[in-house]
Amino acid sequence: MTKLRNVAIVGFAQLPIVARDEHRMSSEMLYPAVREALAQVGVERDAIDYQISASTDYMDGRPFGFVSALDVMGSWPPRQDLHLEMDGTFAAYYAWIRMQADECDTAIVCGHGKTSEGEPDRVLGLQLDPYYQAALGLDATSTAALQASAYMARTGATDADLAAIAARNRSAGTKNPDAQVREAASAAGLQMSPWAVEPLRRGYVPPIGESATCLVLAAEGKAEKLCDKPVWIHGVDHRTEMQTLGARDLSRSASARFAAGKACAMAGIAGASAVDLAELHATNPAAELILCEALGLDPKAAKPAINPSGGAICGDPIMSTGLIRLGEVFRQLSGRAKDRAVAGAKKAIAHGTQGHALQHNIVWVLGSERRWS
Repeated sequence: MTKLRNVAIVGFAQLPIVARDEHRMSSEMLYPAVREALAQVGVERDAIDYQISASTDYMDGRPFGFVSALDVMGSWPPRQDLHLEMDGTFAAYYAWIRMQADECDTAIVCGHGKTSEGEPDRVLGLQLDPYYQAALGLDATSTAALQASAYMARTGATDADLAAIAARNRSAGTKNPDAQVREAASAAGLQMSPWAVEPLRRGYVPPIGESATCLVLAAEGKAEKLCDKPVWIHGVDHRTEMQTLGARDLSRSASARFAAGKACAMAGIAGASAVDLAELHATNPAAELILCEALGLDPKAAKPAINPSGGAICGDPIMSTGLIRLGEVFRQLSGRAKDRAVAGAKKAIAHGTQGHALQHNIVWVLGSERRWS
């Protein structure tokens, strides 16, 4: 394999996830996140070579909302930038590619959106096959329930199994000041909650929230100057599957399995079980179980710790949820996670997804040491 550049996460800032920020528009929410991330690395915007944002105007309910973010990110005088209508974790991948091509040495990656001002269910439904499935008006919870049903039928998993996963995430979320859901709940109590769409109960799925995020990436030579404990990218890969729900096995995630295999091979580790913690972009417990199976993780084992932040079940700010998984890994490996820290963590996985029922998956392997000498 051609030698790659060592690239690290050196800063991350996030607004606490809320149901609705009543006093700020999307770009106004993004501004403090960008300023905080730059303050963490001790530079002003002119020291950053490249910028990329992840948002969708359809979700914000206003046209060209992404343009106003350019001012917040510091696009004047004119400089390289890109806008991506995918979760911010995929924007981070694009910035990493630009660094591998020697086109930049530093980058800020932003995710933002005002989901409370749009209609997320209608917008996300447009990701489905336009001829047969989008026309049905399916929302993301309904397709997630279809996936959960398929997984439970194949494996024999029960409602109690889903409740146990949701309860673990909810317990972890109590220690995360940025989580939207911060109340612990017992598995038995969650099983008493009504159905969202059977077999997923309301206690198993997060409310849709809004936030703003900013991640700072830097290549070797710059990273060490910007951060005392950079978190290095050891491997990354992403794969996608068919858009049509009936064209793939919903009870499994082949794309997550392939992406994890490639990312772990790039990182030089035998598999995902070799890491100390994993942050999975799973917005319901069935999706988490499917991802654990795809990545070769045991959801009941003490190691690796799965979603010590509470995961997406405790907050799903669309367009930032996957980027937050990267940010949480950065906090853990750089010693910034504080009371939710995983002791002695040196390697981690951050996962992100896009589309219905885990259609498109990206897997990152990160570590506290450089990957390539």
